[in-house]
Amino acid sequence: MPGKQKQKSAYNRGTPAEPHYFSDRLRRKLDQLRAFPAAVVEAPSGYGKTTAVRDYLKAHVHRNAGIHWFSAVDEAPGAGFGRLCREIGKIDARAEERLLQAGFPNAFTLGEACDAIRSITCERETWLVIDNFQCLCPGLSPAFLSALLEHGGEKLHVVVVTRPLGRDMRTAVAGHAFLHITAADLRLEAEDIRRYYAMAGAALTTPEAETLLRHTGGWIIAVYLQLCAFRETGIFSDTAVQTLLEQLLWNRLSGEQQNFILRISPFESVTTRQMCALLGHDELPEYALEALSSPLIRYDSALRRYEPHAVLLDLAARKRAERGAAFERACLLDAGDLCRDDGATSAAFGFYTRIRAYERMLALDFSPLLFSEIEGRPFSAIALEIAERCPIQTRRAQPLSMLRLAWALKAAGWDAVFETILEDLDASLEKDGLLRAEWWLLSAYRHYPRPSEMLPMAQEAARLFGGGRSRVILPQAPWAFASYFQLSEFHLQAGSAEQEAAALEAFIAVYSPLTNGHGSGADALLRAEIAYCRGDMADAEIFAHKAAFLSESASQHIIRLGAVKILADIALVKADSAGWQQALAALEQAASAAGRNDFALQPVLDVIRGAMLTELQKPERIAHWLKQGDFASRPLLPPVRNNALYVHVMYLLHRGDLARFLGTQGAIPAEVVNKTAFSAFIFMLLMCIGHMFAGDRARAAEFLEQAAAKALPDGFILPLASSSWLLQGLVEDLMEKQHPQLSDAFRALKTRFGSGWETLRNTLSEDELPLDLTGREREIAVLAAQGLRNSEIAARLHVTESTVRTHLRAIFQKLDIDRRAKLADKLK
Repeated sequence: MPGKQKQKSAYNRGTPAEPHYFSDRLRRKLDQLRAFPAAVVEAPSGYGKTTAVRDYLKAHVHRNAGIHWFSAVDEAPGAGFGRLCREIGKIDARAEERLLQAGFPNAFTLGEACDAIRSITCERETWLVIDNFQCLCPGLSPAFLSALLEHGGEKLHVVVVTRPLGRDMRTAVAGHAFLHITAADLRLEAEDIRRYYAMAGAALTTPEAETLLRHTGGWIIAVYLQLCAFRETGIFSDTAVQTLLEQLLWNRLSGEQQNFILRISPFESVTTRQMCALLGHDELPEYALEALSSPLIRYDSALRRYEPHAVLLDLAARKRAERGAAFERACLLDAGDLCRDDGATSAAFGFYTRIRAYERMLALDFSPLLFSEIEGRPFSAIALEIAERCPIQTRRAQPLSMLRLAWALKAAGWDAVFETILEDLDASLEKDGLLRAEWWLLSAYRHYPRPSEMLPMAQEAARLFGGGRSRVILPQAPWAFASYFQLSEFHLQAGSAEQEAAALEAFIAVYSPLTNGHGSGADALLRAEIAYCRGDMADAEIFAHKAAFLSESASQHIIRLGAVKILADIALVKADSAGWQQALAALEQAASAAGRNDFALQPVLDVIRGAMLTELQKPERIAHWLKQGDFASRPLLPPVRNNALYVHVMYLLHRGDLARFLGTQGAIPAEVVNKTAFSAFIFMLLMCIGHMFAGDRARAAEFLEQAAAKALPDGFILPLASSSWLLQGLVEDLMEKQHPQLSDAFRALKTRFGSGWETLRNTLSEDELPLDLTGREREIAVLAAQGLRNSEIAARLHVTESTVRTHLRAIFQKLDIDRRAKLADKLK
């Protein structure tokens, strides 16, 4: 760290390093670290969490022990997770390999990732410390933290150092056997303050220590700042911590140093190269090195980054604001420009967004960001702001960027703004050329989801591209705006399924080559869904595999997920438990291959999993947000919201919450219900089931007739056959009286589906994997349910009893039980 030790900071030059003081209460807690396989040190900034753990390990852990310290930083969750995996690889290379193969834990890879954590082994005493864990939390399931705390390594200690955990994380770890060190343990009492000051050479009386406690609340950073004030004045300050920090640190920095701190303050951590770039120097000047020696700026030697303390960043943010909007804008512009030049487009866009630097935002190639989140906001929300607030001259100077914004807005359902942008571009673009080709390609979506009307515009785009490819619609965009079920998007009119499938095939043939494969396999998937609904399993399976192959080749993850879902449905009808499990494995594989941090994809994974679970009548296993109908707290593309709504109302139906079910169904807007013939069919069928459950057979019959009118003109018998067991003969009566020509096919499909469903459900409950248990957890759960003791399970599976106990804790939590006697019922 060049120059780091050359000088003391301006306010403590010439003074010795401050002693680290720990209360007796905290020491007793720290002394228990070795007795626990895992610990969580949880407190807000300024409580000395990291220092306490570092000092304990340095003083009390044998030098032959392995200490692996991982510091999370503010970075993409996938990048942080990858670094964590590599740190774990220093302990157990096999666990690292499994973690990297699973990828960032999502709804389908979470089980494997957690199992990999629980499989970590080590030959000697080993410590894994994960500092700043809160930086890993975005997108990370609470179950992963549970796995860290339940690891099976007998000689391994995991210590998680974090700011206060969110409610979901707290709930996940509640009741686990780990050491919990909190702010209450780290906080200093009056006697602690007196002893600390004595160590630092400042004697206090007990009343003075009690006065100081009232000023600081025992918050260590505040106690330290009061020490600085006491040394100089002999009295305590009654000002707030930020004011005290300003007096003791900020006001003693030179103007150059203050400016330097403000320039780097937009970053939570920063490298020497980045600081030099911000200052326009080849090397850091002495005044900057002196400022960096502050105890409130930590240097991470492993990452070679400086990390200003949160209280310092808060002060700097206030000081930036005090200097006025122009200065604040200049600081954030420089930060954004630095990120832009480093290729960190997302970070650059985030800085520009905060100050509405529209010109710079539109000058970026932000195409990879269209379906991601920027600083917690979906890109489409930022696109809408640009469309509404950006000066027209700036917009017209960047037509390609405006085309990209239009695409993001169309995906988010802002059709009117999408139209306005296209109309404005139509008036300003040349009539030929690549930009006009992009305009035609986007204009096709004015007629979505009618492929026959979209086709002429795609053909005009193809003519103008002249063999080129779109720079606006890229293959990573979620096809059909993340709708994995094509019938719900493209089947618009009852009796027209064949014509609609042919129209989609014609459109995809022209469109997909223009977009490097966007939509590849969608036409085959639509054919598979049509064949499935008709009960033609042979054709359905062939088309589904075709869709899976085409979509995988073109990285069309939504289509791939849809194909796998159909294959699972086919396996259910065929009573093929192996095929169903293969489909589940393919679903996990498709999820792993996709962009796991893509906000558009994650809910789709939850929805598909929820649909599969409701089909097997295991609705209690679906994602919590789907159970609650919590659609407002997350960004959902419109088709995803509609598919999620289906899973939610099915959950309500299975729970027997009929009032809420019928009320929710009745609140669905007519434009959503009637969006397509298939969406109307599903709505009518669910209303039929709901009224039948409520005892209103006549009303149920009315809805069933409306549902049949939407389904039967295309031969969609299977959805009616698969629901008939809920309707107490109502479907049978309808088919015999009004559609006798379809009665034989209906009865055959009803029998086949019922047999397949019963066989698959029984097979899974006896031998297979409940979707939220890992393979090893399932093995242990089955053996425990059979009455085997931990030692017997360990011997049979060639693992330790500690590993068995760890897995059983996880199993009990996942199945929401408190004893082995309840396992058998839960595994049915």
